[in-house]
Amino acid sequence: MSKKMASILFFLSLTLLVVGAAFAPTIFAEGGGEDLVDPAPPPPEMPPNPYGVWLAPTQEGAHALREANALWTTLFLNWNHVEKSPGEYDWSEWDEVLGKAAQEGYQVVATINGNPSWAADTSCGPIREDRLDDFATFIRKAVERYSYPPYNVLYWSFYNEPDNSDMVNYGGILGGCWGYAWNPNAAPGAGGDAYANMLKHVHPAVKAANPKAYVVMGGLAYDYFTTDPGGGLFDPYFLTDILEAGGGDYFDVLNFHYYPWSADIHWEPVGANRYQRHLAFKARWIATEVYNAIGERKPIMITEVGETSHNKDNAPDYHRQIWTLFETFMHGRMVNAYPILWFTGIDLEFSINYDGRRYGVLHLDGSPKPTYYAYKTLVQELQYATFVRPRDDLSSRFEGYVFNDRGRTKQVIWMYPGHPDFPPPQPLDLPVSQNGGSMRVVRVRSHPAGDNDLNIVSETIITDGGQGDHDGWVDGKIQVMIDEDYQFFEDLSQPMYTPTPTPTATPIPHIDLFLPVVYH
Repeated sequence: MSKKMASILFFLSLTLLVVGAAFAPTIFAEGGGEDLVDPAPPPPEMPPNPYGVWLAPTQEGAHALREANALWTTLFLNWNHVEKSPGEYDWSEWDEVLGKAAQEGYQVVATINGNPSWAADTSCGPIREDRLDDFATFIRKAVERYSYPPYNVLYWSFYNEPDNSDMVNYGGILGGCWGYAWNPNAAPGAGGDAYANMLKHVHPAVKAANPKAYVVMGGLAYDYFTTDPGGGLFDPYFLTDILEAGGGDYFDVLNFHYYPWSADIHWEPVGANRYQRHLAFKARWIATEVYNAIGERKPIMITEVGETSHNKDNAPDYHRQIWTLFETFMHGRMVNAYPILWFTGIDLEFSINYDGRRYGVLHLDGSPKPTYYAYKTLVQELQYATFVRPRDDLSSRFEGYVFNDRGRTKQVIWMYPGHPDFPPPQPLDLPVSQNGGSMRVVRVRSHPAGDNDLNIVSETIITDGGQGDHDGWVDGKIQVMIDEDYQFFEDLSQPMYTPTPTPTATPIPHIDLFLPVVYH
């Protein structure tokens, strides 16, 4: 049986499994067979903060987003801007782009795009066989130059959404076009096997330049497939073909993207609960395909998750954008995704003109949206926290997650918006570590009224038995009210230790920062 057929049967059997396990605590267990596995934990040397934003190479809004505690970003870097002729290198553009990011203190995932015409038939797809060694040499030189101070770029990803199979209409937009799937617009020589062959050349080059650097799979779309009803862009067999061609040994970190608007057809297993669907299901599905092929769990990162802040009529819909932010970032922590990046930091003029979508947490002019403050609060509260578990012991009307924040228990809980009969606020007892103890509550409003409704975050302290404790008893627990808003609950009765500070970025001389963005 081919692995493609096995993959299809695996999906069908898993669907039946989920239906039968609708009320089980979890359907995801480590191991092979019909169970889904979690991705491997991230490398231990990573800083604790996994949160980031997608930035355009011009990096508008980068400073405001660092002030919102975003630590990670991905930047698109074009090969054809550096090596316009074989063996002749001009690194000035990359020096400036990566220098800006380093000055702001970002940890960068470098995404390589843009083949030169002398090396490939298209800028977004397969490199000609007789030029793969040239590409490997180029990558070795890039890693030697940028993986050490002052740039410190250790994560190298190859072609954005490489499973795209439409070179003609979307290659220049997306960055990658290595997918095939019998699309007449596919790039010459496209397919997962070609991508695997490229990885076999690149991986040893990266490791020779810096053994501590990582080869990252280009961020896979991995939905909106060409086989979907109505047809999509992306090759459903791309990852399978990479693995069948032996590519699984030549990347260190998996990488995919997640957008709710394109994911519902695939990542909503029948009967699964709120912790078993959406981004979490997609991450575990991909991790399991790799595990079944090579017998090894790989770490995973997610370089794009996002939702637009305005609907197709250009009316604000911040409720949906903020809900997507919280659910995807919580699911990412649950499945060891590290880092996880919001797409985008600032609205993109191209995207607005193309389909009206406004993904940024900053407006096009750099001014903040309500989502900016939701993002800033989420990251501020959890940047040092370790994920503990989902609150799958709660009623189905709630969604919640438990973290350990430097010794203190911190929970994030809200009323699950998918509940069919939306009840009024509901009471929930939360323990504190001692009778009469206190709890810090940070609330993020889930329904901003519009673009100018920016005061969406509030903070209170509740004492066991005092005002705000709805049971009124000094009994080692505080009764709070849960509604659609996102609430962080921190047990102040527990001691907190001081984390080891993240090293300050090495200064880079003689590089001007990008032009300032005007904030209103």
